[in-house]
Amino acid sequence: MGGLAINAFLHKGSEPVLVDTGLAALGDSFLDALEAEIDLTDLRWIWLSHTDADHIGNLSRILERAPKARVVTSFLGIGKMGLLGLDVSRVHLLEPGARLTLGDRELVPLRPPYYDAPETLGFFDTRSRTLFAADSFGALLPQPAGSVREIATSTLRDGLVAWSAIDAPWLATADRAALGRALHGLERLAPTTVLSGHLPVAEGGVEELTAMVHSAWCSGPGTGIDPQAIETVAEALGDAIGLPTQSASLSSLGSSR
Repeated sequence: MGGLAINAFLHKGSEPVLVDTGLAALGDSFLDALEAEIDLTDLRWIWLSHTDADHIGNLSRILERAPKARVVTSFLGIGKMGLLGLDVSRVHLLEPGARLTLGDRELVPLRPPYYDAPETLGFFDTRSRTLFAADSFGALLPQPAGSVREIATSTLRDGLVAWSAIDAPWLATADRAALGRALHGLERLAPTTVLSGHLPVAEGGVEELTAMVHSAWCSGPGTGIDPQAIETVAEALGDAIGLPTQSASLSSLGSSR
């Protein structure tokens, strides 16, 4: 179906920040590339967007080599790290409304407009006006690219719709007005650069990406018959084993309250 970027990002500053830790299957090459950019003893923060395997794959190995680094995540993120057997002793908990201050800038946590894990946290860099959107705006692409500018508009849109239908299939049933408000909120932030875990770097604003997501609402596989959807299963089982009809079920529920 195409290739999917799996990105991590490094901010070099007075308090260096690594954003996500890549895929364990590529761990050796990932660490080689990272250590070519920074002495890991100088790394101060690891921003963990969420706990999917392609975002935490090398976390333990990096923490072993980066004794000063602390992991930035949410309350649910800590819980999931614990369930995975990961070290939570070096976690910096981001309480609701808190910001990560890095001397010359702040990273303001925000929940992207769509995601595949409830602990997901992106951020807005107040100095560079960079938006990290976690899994939002990911796209399946026919070949690698260094920048969104290298991708034809139709190719980008098709790839974004295809990946969104896989990674966030609930978009097909989301309230379009609510989704539009979330996307408009990103536009109001006016980021100069958008970083996604699954898209080449997008410079020059977010409007093209938000327009594609909004126009793609209810596009992709989610618009067809889903054999695992609750309504479909209920109807199929009702036909097979004589379950009550919808109106009878609702009546029974009402009388049992």
